[in-house]
Amino acid sequence: MYQANCFNVMIVSPSDISEEREIAKNVLYRWNELNSRFHNIVFSVLGYDINAHADSGVHPQESLNHQLLEQADLIIAIFWTKLGTPTTEYSSGSVEEITKHIQQGKRALIYFSNKQVSPDKFNSDQYQKLQDYKKSIQGSAFYKDFSSEDEFGKMLCDEIQLIANELESIEIGIQNQPVQTKVQFSEMEIEVLKIMKEKNQLQFVKMMGGTTFGGCLIKDQRQLAEIEEAIDSLEDKGFIKATSYKRNLFDLTASGYRVCDQING
Repeated sequence: MYQANCFNVMIVSPSDISEEREIAKNVLYRWNELNSRFHNIVFSVLGYDINAHADSGVHPQESLNHQLLEQADLIIAIFWTKLGTPTTEYSSGSVEEITKHIQQGKRALIYFSNKQVSPDKFNSDQYQKLQDYKKSIQGSAFYKDFSSEDEFGKMLCDEIQLIANELESIEIGIQNQPVQTKVQFSEMEIEVLKIMKEKNQLQFVKMMGGTTFGGCLIKDQRQLAEIEEAIDSLEDKGFIKATSYKRNLFDLTASGYRVCDQING
């Protein structure tokens, strides 16, 4: 038995990519088999075809963003002849996932296939949109082209090993850090933590007549704004986490439990 840090990798691609998705999964699975116990790192694979479950009452892309994208530490994005289906905000679901991921300061490995395509599978409009997107990210994102599945597999193997090396260096640096930064809390953040210390879970449910917070109905808009600010801050600090895509239920994290143990009253 050994302990390892889990690094979530989301595979992003339009519907014309299938073989490369499997190659990407196998590269990650194989790396885990050979290296995890020595590097104490595990690459966990995320994808709509692996982890996503059926959902209702929310746009499909929004559901995928919550189920997968928010959990991803790294994106592997693969394109061939299509950009994909537009969403309410972006030119395609894949573009939305890449853009929002990068905006969070996270890394995306982007690949474009130059493989030949059968005329019956070629859509000139989709291909032009793909080329426009590729041109639009020049200078703002580093991407690579490949001409065969074998080339892609070898290319990705090298990238994953380099990323593993970086992660291992970062982890060693964190372990060797002698000083920890003290965390400051606002009065409302402390109030939220006190409620969660008592009930373990926080309900923040918006309704027509007001918002339920910790079992109480709140109607004052300023107070609601302060509560929302406190919840967002505690989530950013890693002390609580949303457990529903509507963000109306929150649980304590392990760090949150430890902080609550130190709160008096």
